[in-house]
Amino acid sequence: MIPLRGIPFRRQWPVVTLGLIAVNFIIFLYQLYLGPEAALDLMWKGGAIPAQLSQVKLFSSKQSLFLAATMFSSLFIHGSWVHLLGNLLILWVFGEALEDDLGHWRFLGFYLFCGFFAGLVHALVASRLTIPIIGASGAIAGLLGAYLVRFPQAPVQTLVYLGVKFKVIEIPAFVWLGAWLILQFYGLRQGGAVAWFAHLGGFLTGLLAITLFTQEPLPVRPKKRRRKK
Repeated sequence: MIPLRGIPFRRQWPVVTLGLIAVNFIIFLYQLYLGPEAALDLMWKGGAIPAQLSQVKLFSSKQSLFLAATMFSSLFIHGSWVHLLGNLLILWVFGEALEDDLGHWRFLGFYLFCGFFAGLVHALVASRLTIPIIGASGAIAGLLGAYLVRFPQAPVQTLVYLGVKFKVIEIPAFVWLGAWLILQFYGLRQGGAVAWFAHLGGFLTGLLAITLFTQEPLPVRPKKRRRKK
């Protein structure tokens, strides 16, 4: 299932979402410009390495601040076109309505907040891992958790393969996100190079923390009046 569009913006252009997409794209083009060796060096310097982060005492030294900063810089480094475009597609589909809902600055703060705690969860769980975490997946997973809280019934236009042809259908957000969550647990069981714990950590962060960033509560449906017998 490939998502194509969520709820479109109604009040304000999603300039932060578009800006994040542009920044990630430009940085990836810069990685290609550097060449394989220099790009790999950038990944090691800008990526978040759990084995190092698990031993950091915050504000104890300049080195500790640098390592803490990699929790944010790692969100803007990607390993391949598939990695980049997959993340940016999800960011656009689910970020547009959330930015409209939260406002520009709250949305940006929420994005970075989720990305930080997604990396932190992965660093704590995989504290011996010496491979850097890169990619915006953890922060975007936080947006998915928030979307489930704010827009559970919203239709998500999705491209699906029905055996003989592709078709665009509308799937309720809670169904789409439930399928995504199941896929994360399946991937976690299979293992591999994907930071599944960062995905799950980001999703849980977004699910629990979205109320701290909202400007206004969700609309409450009026209660139906009972007819007197």
